[in-house]
Amino acid sequence: MVVNRKKSKRMVIYINDSQKNNLQNFLHSIGFYYYTIQSKLEGSWEHGIRHLNNHVWPGSEAVFHLIVSGSKVDLLLKKLKSFRLGLPDNVVMVILVCPLDDFIYNMMTVDIEPDNTTTKVHWLTEDEQ
Repeated sequence: MVVNRKKSKRMVIYINDSQKNNLQNFLHSIGFYYYTIQSKLEGSWEHGIRHLNNHVWPGSEAVFHLIVSGSKVDLLLKKLKSFRLGLPDNVVMVILVCPLDDFIYNMMTVDIEPDNTTTKVHWLTEDEQ
């Protein structure tokens, strides 16, 4: 996989778990194979839209995590809109597109100098020491 590390976007797709295979098949049909899936997620989006997988409202969601070249985000969104139009109205499908500062596909080949020290760092502060 060749990805421009600095010009990629993170895309997250939330969809009813019942549609997970359909979305997978769709992504494969358009030649997109670069994703990770989390299944059987429970959640509440707002009053009246929740999948807590209980006797009142059975069901769960799947989340697809994708890394997309920045120039191809709009094209993928158009294709996903076509996919969504073919699903029943009551299917929840939410898409987040997030900036991505960097994407490191393989730590063994990236040009980063390793640091083998055990120096403690305050990870939540911006202060350089």
